[in-house]
Amino acid sequence: MVFECYRQMVGIYGGGNVSTCGFSSGGALALGIAAHNSALGSPLPQARHIVAVSPGEVPWNDGEKARMKALYETDPAIDYAFMVSVEKFMRHGSENVPDYMISGSRGDFSGVGDIHFVYSSDEVLYGAFPDFAAACERSGVPYTVTARPGMVHCYCMLPYFREAKEDFSKIVEILGRE
Repeated sequence: MVFECYRQMVGIYGGGNVSTCGFSSGGALALGIAAHNSALGSPLPQARHIVAVSPGEVPWNDGEKARMKALYETDPAIDYAFMVSVEKFMRHGSENVPDYMISGSRGDFSGVGDIHFVYSSDEVLYGAFPDFAAACERSGVPYTVTARPGMVHCYCMLPYFREAKEDFSKIVEILGRE
């Protein structure tokens, strides 16, 4: 359904004119569209920009698990154990779900214009960022990260305080770029 929506947007606005943005699971979906497009052999033009705010990720390697588990101590919103156990629900009884659909940092983002990550540096999901950075590097995609200390999961979706307003404004600016 999400990929079909992206297909229709590309049909309406033209290749290279569509960007994706998502918060939490939506951030995982924004990245997942690009990874799925690559897995299909890139039948559609990739997104111009992707903004992924605290994208969800099932930890898939020892380093990521250790980083995410350590951040659990400072994260008031996201439970590390949930991020591990959610894989069962995502697979819905099927073992043939592609790895990139469970752990987005295993995806291929080749052809994406650029990717912008936004996190609280104190949240569990920030532990996945090094793996997303490695995926961007493998894919040859430029990326940026904003990681604010002392913030909560997806803080910038509610731009009522200074840091959230600043980062929400950055997101709007990125999405408005040619």
